[in-house]
Amino acid sequence: MIKILMLGKPGGTLARTYDWHIEALNNDMLNRFKVECIHEMNGNIDINKYDIFWFYAKAFQPTLYHEIKKLRNDAKIICGPNILLDKPDIGLSDDWDNWYVNHCRPNIHLDQVSFYSNHVKKYLSKETKKVAKILDKCMKIEDVYYKSKNKKEYDCLIYSKKRRYDYGFENFRNELVNLLKDNGITYYEIKAGKYGKYEREDYFDALNKSKVMVNLSLDECPGILNYESMFCNVPVIGSEHNLPITSCKQLIVENTDKMTDNYLVRESKAAEFYFDKIVMFLQNKIDINIDHRSWIIDYTSYKAYSNKVHDLIKEI
Repeated sequence: MIKILMLGKPGGTLARTYDWHIEALNNDMLNRFKVECIHEMNGNIDINKYDIFWFYAKAFQPTLYHEIKKLRNDAKIICGPNILLDKPDIGLSDDWDNWYVNHCRPNIHLDQVSFYSNHVKKYLSKETKKVAKILDKCMKIEDVYYKSKNKKEYDCLIYSKKRRYDYGFENFRNELVNLLKDNGITYYEIKAGKYGKYEREDYFDALNKSKVMVNLSLDECPGILNYESMFCNVPVIGSEHNLPITSCKQLIVENTDKMTDNYLVRESKAAEFYFDKIVMFLQNKIDINIDHRSWIIDYTSYKAYSNKVHDLIKEI
């Protein structure tokens, strides 16, 4: 059995992915893991009983890493997936980022999707770049959110999320919405991120009443809302960077943005390309032969996740 001590629990909505991670491994059907969280422990901690120290997010003091390395030089260190670059367009933006790149030497560095991992590698040390891997999320959603018998009232659910570094978002969003209006395509808009806030219940209510979800965010890694949409058996239209994991690659909108030396930049014709894909979907011109709900439940299952983690650990 592999004994793991988790450190660096993130805040906000990321906390649930951390909890799912621990729950998945502790409920492994093959009983391969025993995971404990330092944030739930009191008193002295016997660090000699752990095989792996897993720093999940930036929420820890670097001195803790150095103390563990000093006392347990034989221990294996995993860092990630929420460990580096709060500002991907800027790069190393604070003392913590600089400490991680210059002084932290994990056995495995994790990001969640390929395109973001490739971007992060621009800043990693040569040693850490060699051990950079990918580990996607597992997920646990209550079936109560899935309303399979709901009447489809909207052609599409528009997810409008403006990133701080998405300078072309307003023009892109406004152009697409006008195209939908001018062509009689009904939609419900959820505003998120810098562009607004939304209630989770409103999102699921509109989602179950929509034929397709359209993600307007510049990037997602990988985007729990995408997974939630598939969970409700609603396919997702998006770009290769805001829909990096999908049940239906035919719904990827190509040439909407490009990766530059700094980060992603939206292309001027993105709205047209999105609109064309939406029309093709609504006119049944895209061959889709998959149950999105079954696909995502299997892909994000605790069983699949535990197997991925075990394969990663075998490498160290």
